[in-house]
Amino acid sequence: MGYTHYFPGLIASPEVLADARKIIDASSVTICGPKGQGLPILNDAEGIRLNGFEAAGEAHETFRLQGTIEPSYPDIWSFCTTAKKPYDAVVTAILIAAAVRSEGPLRSDGRWDAWVAGVALFEKAVRPQTEDEKIALELDVEAIRPEH
Repeated sequence: MGYTHYFPGLIASPEVLADARKIIDASSVTICGPKGQGLPILNDAEGIRLNGFEAAGEAHETFRLQGTIEPSYPDIWSFCTTAKKPYDAVVTAILIAAAVRSEGPLRSDGRWDAWVAGVALFEKAVRPQTEDEKIALELDVEAIRPEH
């Protein structure tokens, strides 16, 4: 499946939407709408839908964080494969924003050290994380990684 993040139960609350706007504005990555074209979608009803810039080869799978409208197939929207493309930093920063504002689980195929750019972007755009948040997020993200 590739480099994937899993976030069942996390939603695009009004606070997360505000954080996402700040994160996108603070990022040096070109963020587009679904399929890597147009503008990203950020609203209460649809939640968040974004991707990298397709024309530059920076898009992969659309990141979607559920809004108030329940999707027909909710499990389909509980993960996103970014293939480590540049928009991954924006995705991980938004996932951090959603995770620190809720109790939903957050997992990743990658190690926590692969989230450095997302952590830095979250802290630049939103606020510094507390030590407790950093520890909890690291434990969550690495929970599904198999031991060698």
